[in-house]
Parts: sequence; C-alpha cells; structure tokens
Amino acid sequence: ITNRLMSIFLRTLIDKRNVNTRVMALLQQRAVVAIIEARENGETGTVTENSFIFSSDCRKIEMVVPSAGGATEREVVAAFGEVLLHAILASPHHPKRLLAIAQQCIRGEITDLDDLDLRLERRLSNTIYLPLIAIILTLLLLLYTFSG
Repeated sequence: ITNRLMSIFLRTLIDKRNVNTRVMALLQQRAVVAIIEARENGETGTVTENSFIFSSDCRKIEMVVPSAGGATEREVVAAFGEVLLHAILASPHHPKRLLAIAQQCIRGEITDLDDLDLRLERRLSNTIYLPLIAIILTLLLLLYTFSG
C-alpha cells in the first residue's frame, strides 16, 4: 500500500464495526505470514489493531510492527489472538472456528506462528473442499444414473 492517505487501520474498521469478509479473509490468509516475515526482518515488537493497514477497498493488507519491544513468539501469537477476536466481534459473522482459534491463542494453547498459520489455513481449505466434494458426488450420481 503506497498511499497511506487511502488506507484504513484495522482499529478504525473495528471501531466503526465495519469488518467485512474481505478484511477477515486477509487476516486469515496474509496476516500471520506478514508477522513471520516481519520477525525474520528483525521487527520483534508485538501486534495490535494498529499494526494492520488495509487499502480503501480492503483488497490489500500491509503490516507495521514496531522493531522495539522484543516480544516473544508466544506473546505475538497471544496478541494476534486478541486482534483476531476484536475483528471477529466487529464483523457481522462470528465463525465458531475462528473464535476458537483466537481464544486458543489468547489462552496460550497456540504459541507458535507456524502452527497458527496452519490452523488458519486448515479453516480456509475446509471451506474450499466441502463444496468441491459435493459437486464431485453430484456428478458421480448423475454419471451412475445415466450410465445404466
């Protein structure tokens, strides 16, 4: 995001209760990877709602993590859990799986960024594969019905 004048902090979207499905998708798909990349670049601070900046159309996400602070990975995961929980509560939908992941981060049951990324990925994969399985089963039924 090159033009910050046209950007929106996640904190603003939460305060206005304007967290839409695009924002939630970016938080699931890109946020943890961005945190991992930032930590690899020496930015070891923790994350807040002001760490995530979205384009005005909510199609792109940028992350700003303070390099000061020296937060542990466990602290970063817990902080992301808080951010995710606030985003979920400010959205019109409250997916139970995401709520569970956010709470597991906060309680310290998820302490590793890679594990968190995999759990969020699993959630996305499930939503993609279930309709695909239904379509395949329907096509097989049609094939069976018309083959005899």
